[in-house]
This record gives sequence, C-alpha cells and structure tokens, in this order.
Amino acid sequence: MKKLLNKIPVGVFSVMATALVVYLLLTPSSSLQSSWLAWLKFKHSDKMIHFLLFFFLNAVYLYDYTKYKSPHHTRINVELAFTVFASMMGLLTEVCQLAMGLGREFDHVDIVADVIGAFAALGVMRWIGGHVLRKYVLSRKSRRLRRHHRRHRHPDSTGDTSQGQAS
Repeated sequence: MKKLLNKIPVGVFSVMATALVVYLLLTPSSSLQSSWLAWLKFKHSDKMIHFLLFFFLNAVYLYDYTKYKSPHHTRINVELAFTVFASMMGLLTEVCQLAMGLGREFDHVDIVADVIGAFAALGVMRWIGGHVLRKYVLSRKSRRLRRHHRRHRHPDSTGDTSQGQAS
C-alpha cells in the first residue's frame, strides 16, 4: 500500500476528492434518495454528511500537500489556505444548490458543518499528519534527505559557539 501511495502523482487524490464531493453535493435530491446515503435517515444526518465530506476533502488536500513537501515540514499558512479553500467550496456548493434548483435548499447550518469539518481535518492533520505521514508513509524520500544532510553539514552545526566570538 505504501509503495502504491508513493507512486501516485501529487494532486490526483485532490482532483478525485473534489470531483466526488461536488458530485455528491450537486446531485438532485431525488436521485440521492435511492443512493447508498439513504440509510442515513435521522435528524440532522445531512449535517453529519457535510462535516464528513469536508473533513475528507481537506484531509486529502493536506495529504497531497504533505506528500509534495516531503521530506520537509509543511507550512501552516499554506495549510490554512487549503482549509479556507475547502470552506469556500462548501459555501459555493450551497449557493449552487440554491441557484440550480436541484430540489435542495440553501442551509446556513450546512455551511457551518462544512467549515467545522475542514478545520477539524486541519487539526487532525497537523496533529498526526505531518509526523506520521512523513515517518511511515512517505519515508523513502526522507531517508535520501538524511543521507544528503550528513554529507553536507554546515560548519556551524557542530554546536561549538566559541569560534565566532571575540575574546
């Protein structure tokens, strides 16, 4: 599985996840009634689906970004940009549902669920994603970089601070 994940080019998962989320959110409600989502019939189940879809979407975005930056650390401002993009996609899909007349309604709470799902994915991926993904999933590149850093150490990295000071 690890080799397969490393062979897939960066961005493929993001495109596929975006297409899946847009398809599921912009499908007319009559065709969703007969789909595999029909088993979720309880109060506010659509909010849970929105949360999970945007958690999944942002987690895939952040995974692809981690894979792109591997073996280096990711930057929080770029991760926040991906999270805001996923949140804005949630707003745009709600506006499209309203404008396209798909038998669905514009709901503010769905937007809140989308935003919370995207930011929850950011929290989870910052907590486990950066270290776990680099160490276990994307470790092949990091071994190469460690070897590279051993050969090209900077002279100041020895820890001796007395050389640069005047007596």
